[in-house]
Amino acid sequence: MVLHRAVGNRASPKVCGVMPSRNHAKALVDQLQRAESALHDLFYEATDDGIEALEAVLAACREAVLTRMPPSGENVPGEDMDAERERIQSELDMRATQERVS
Repeated sequence: MVLHRAVGNRASPKVCGVMPSRNHAKALVDQLQRAESALHDLFYEATDDGIEALEAVLAACREAVLTRMPPSGENVPGEDMDAERERIQSELDMRATQERVS
């Protein structure tokens, strides 16, 4: 799992991707660092368009890594990784909300 720290108007970290292995996660971090200038600005953008653009960049980076480095061994279906990413993001968001209320 690769997270971006909570910045700007986000109360919880953004799940950038759930990857099948540590090597894939490292490659995703490298890919995101190359896209950092676009991501940095988009993390501070509070509009719906900015959030959609951020999610598109994150998804494109994740797909680029998975295309370049297909998972070896046990293949985890993309739907399973997407479901896990959504589960983790909702858990992080819920935890951040609870901390703000406390």
